[in-house]
Amino acid sequence: MQKMSYMQVLQARNGSIEGHSPNLGRWTPRAIRTLFSVVVLMTSFSALAAGKDEDVAERTDAAENSSQIAQVITRPYKAEYNLSRRGRNHGTAGRELSRLENGSWRYETFSRASLLLLSDRRFNDTVFQLAETRVEPLSFEYERRGTGSNRHYKVTFDREQQKLLPANGDPVTVEWQDDLLDPNAVLHQLQIDVALGQETFFTYPLVDDDGSLSIYEFEIDKREVIVLGDQRIETIRVSRVREHDRRQTYFWFAPEWNYTLVRMQQIEGGREAAMLSLTSLEFFE
Repeated sequence: MQKMSYMQVLQARNGSIEGHSPNLGRWTPRAIRTLFSVVVLMTSFSALAAGKDEDVAERTDAAENSSQIAQVITRPYKAEYNLSRRGRNHGTAGRELSRLENGSWRYETFSRASLLLLSDRRFNDTVFQLAETRVEPLSFEYERRGTGSNRHYKVTFDREQQKLLPANGDPVTVEWQDDLLDPNAVLHQLQIDVALGQETFFTYPLVDDDGSLSIYEFEIDKREVIVLGDQRIETIRVSRVREHDRRQTYFWFAPEWNYTLVRMQQIEGGREAAMLSLTSLEFFE
């Protein structure tokens, strides 16, 4: 069985995408219906007798292919967004993924919002390593400035000692877990898991920006075609699962743009509280 990576599938469908920077004004997305094609032939008793070995080989191949997909999804890029509320622009946001010299990754997200005389700026910085399909944070930093009290929090994930080390005397009440994330890294992990297409419900434990444990749950809702600028884009919509329905949060990932987050919407009390819409996207390397 010849294995194909997600990148090879994209290249076969669209030509090489190395160095390509999608332009929202001219790129026409087409959904990728399948990442791999697997044919299993069982024609005799002898083939059935070898089935266990073949099953192990297929599981190994699937794990390798999943790791390849995670590597493809984890590629350097920069995305910019418009921040709006009920159709009116109130700021900008962005996210950037870059590779560091030591082979780890830096994932930065920010938002700048203003409403009348009120302003709010938020910044998240995660350094992580990729272990097959799993995002493993090494450090997380959060900062908020603007109207109201400023906030700053930083924690280091000491993976060798299996400890969380806060900076500046900030508290941490979370016990170590190997799969522990942070509020920033969880978005990249979700992007990978949506691309893998193996599940529709995701649960992530994470250390929140106050040092406490939170459990984030997400569920794939549906495939949906949305309009960004003058482009119709096929997406996968994911919802944040909460115990109450006072607040709903939705995320739209675009398969043909490397499953990048292209829209996020938050609804409170039945009304739109905030909307992020992609305005530019550039891949590197």
